[in-house]
Amino acid sequence: MRSSRQLTTKKLVLTSMFTAVICIMSQIQIVIPLQPIPFSLSLLAIFLTGALLEPKYAFLATLAYLLLGAFGLPVFAGFKGGIQALTGMTGGYIVAYPIMSFITSLTYQISSKIKSHSSLKKILHIVIPAFGMTFSLFICYLIGTLWFSHVADTTIAYGLSVCVVPFLAFDLIKIVIAIGLAAILRKALYNINID
Repeated sequence: MRSSRQLTTKKLVLTSMFTAVICIMSQIQIVIPLQPIPFSLSLLAIFLTGALLEPKYAFLATLAYLLLGAFGLPVFAGFKGGIQALTGMTGGYIVAYPIMSFITSLTYQISSKIKSHSSLKKILHIVIPAFGMTFSLFICYLIGTLWFSHVADTTIAYGLSVCVVPFLAFDLIKIVIAIGLAAILRKALYNINID
């Protein structure tokens, strides 16, 4: 009973910790003039959250981030907060975060259950999460661009040209970094003891 309670406490502490990580990494950004969306490390934080937490807790960590921002805390990129940040032109991208972390986490969970020869297993442990992160990125782009086009009253093609194309290479690099960091951090995080 005590070990079960300790495990739940550990998961909740890690969930809170990743909410804080998303808040912090969202502020690390490069603002480019005439660009409606800043280059930030928020997606890297979302990928890491999905890679290092179980699906339910990954979803909750990112949902908590959204709620903190919606209630006015300046946690979104550029120290923005409030419901207007979610209903504004770029809000759709932020709203997609819980879905992204959930999909990423689910693919990590699937890859961890694969029983195969060691060399194939190692490849699948990279390929399946990479696919999950890429697919979740597509979902983010889809939701965000549709929302941007609606709010800005512009075409989807224009939305893609300003909100997706400039970020694509940068976001794919974040996937590579997230996979590498996750492999290192998983061992460290799950050896933490919480009494």
